[in-house]
Amino acid sequence: MLTTETKDTPPAGRQRTLRDVWHRYARYLATPPETAIEWNDAESGARGWLALNSLRGGAAGGGTRMRSGLGRDEVVYLAKVMELKFAFSGPPIGGAKSGIAFDPSDPRKEEVLGRWFTAINPYLRSVYGTAGDLNVDESREVLPICGRLGLAHPQEGALRGHYRLDGEALARRLRAMTEGMEQKAGSPFSPAGWNGSVSDLVTGYGVASAAKRLLELQGRSVEGARVLIEGFGCVGGGAAHYLAEAGARIVGIVDVANGLVVPEGLDAKGVGELLARRTRTELPVSSAEAGQEGLAAFRRVPADIFITAAASGTLTAEALDQMGDQGVRAIVCGSNLPFASVCPEDTALQADADTRFAIVADFIANLGAAHAFAFQMQRDDPASVSEFFDAVASTVEGALDEAAQRAGSAECRLLAGALDMALERISGPTA
Repeated sequence: MLTTETKDTPPAGRQRTLRDVWHRYARYLATPPETAIEWNDAESGARGWLALNSLRGGAAGGGTRMRSGLGRDEVVYLAKVMELKFAFSGPPIGGAKSGIAFDPSDPRKEEVLGRWFTAINPYLRSVYGTAGDLNVDESREVLPICGRLGLAHPQEGALRGHYRLDGEALARRLRAMTEGMEQKAGSPFSPAGWNGSVSDLVTGYGVASAAKRLLELQGRSVEGARVLIEGFGCVGGGAAHYLAEAGARIVGIVDVANGLVVPEGLDAKGVGELLARRTRTELPVSSAEAGQEGLAAFRRVPADIFITAAASGTLTAEALDQMGDQGVRAIVCGSNLPFASVCPEDTALQADADTRFAIVADFIANLGAAHAFAFQMQRDDPASVSEFFDAVASTVEGALDEAAQRAGSAECRLLAGALDMALERISGPTA
């Protein structure tokens, strides 16, 4: 087992608080959500769940995901993560999540999504705002399906419930939401060959911002930093681009089926070429060092930072030990629920990892889209691309700075420091 000694140790009182946070976090996770509904699709056999952890601030928000094997516990846990995320990203509302247990490669996928959104339509119209998530695309799937249901935007329920908007005021705000979030990012924010929108790119930008800020807090340079990335969709691909543009070297990338290891590291041009060949979220495989061999090599190549940007539960005890052997000192959680657990309230693996690595919490690193929505929700005119990206970077950096301050170090206990902040914020009054 890798152990980490730090010269910056928090005072005894703070150490007790940080140890206690894991008990508080476990209690939070074990508390049932205010509302949880289950759906069974007779036509396809798909099952779906909507979890509203709370209606704090009059509404709740969280994306819609789809994968085979998805279960109620995962959806409830993710709703709780969303509540913690809104503590930093805004608006001060409750967390929610909708999820469907169904194979996203099935040709009936869009029909299943349509029936699911029809089933939860009353919530989408009144208190719940959703977006894309794992295997569900915001622009190509969520927006058109919600439109066919008569919703001006998937965030309509959040605007009605939290901001109490209706009529023309609501319509004006929703038009601005669509125009702002769906505008093409363009240069310098969009990689060459990837004509991505703000909603496509802003979360990956936030993840890269978290990684860069962590290196700064540790007194290290992003220039030449060796980075491993798990996942090559919008989040992983975007993070790879922005970090390579800043001078990092991407030494390994994996997705669900393949891996690519480049010991000397990909620069911005190399990452751009990969992105240009990518099909949806799949890592393009074209060399002898890729494929199944690449998956094994990914766990051996020396690196400084590991970024999760794939499915939930990939950080197992074995994976963490392998990272330690590779020299990894920092983990940036670009995916929600990255740690494996035997039950939602099991925090043992996270607590142990927090003493061994510098970990940026998922509800900080992954807040890009949530904060972009929150930023746009307050205005009747579309924000500019630079305003979106600057707001996300500033929010991520500020949250990470405070987590490090509470932890007394940027080398470990960052996750406990972030949880201490988030639990404190959601227990207070809403704006």
